[in-house]
Amino acid sequence: MSLLKRYHAHRGKDIFITAGSARELAPGSFGVCAIGGGAEGWSVVHVGPDGDAADLGGEYYFATAEEALAFVRELIDLMQDGEAPQG
Repeated sequence: MSLLKRYHAHRGKDIFITAGSARELAPGSFGVCAIGGGAEGWSVVHVGPDGDAADLGGEYYFATAEEALAFVRELIDLMQDGEAPQG
């Protein structure tokens, strides 16, 4: 069994593994939230600048926290690679 840290960062974005609630996450954070303690799966959320959490997976849930974390990393890559060049 691999140990999963509660906090990750990818390309400057914070990602937290939580027990199922996004309420404690800071604006701009991503969360991998346990559903039913993880027994029912994992969801992916993003907390916007006003503190509103958005479910990024819709009706799609992940079997493991590691799968959800990989999905969040891919989303961050897509978001940052798609941004207009700064300067």
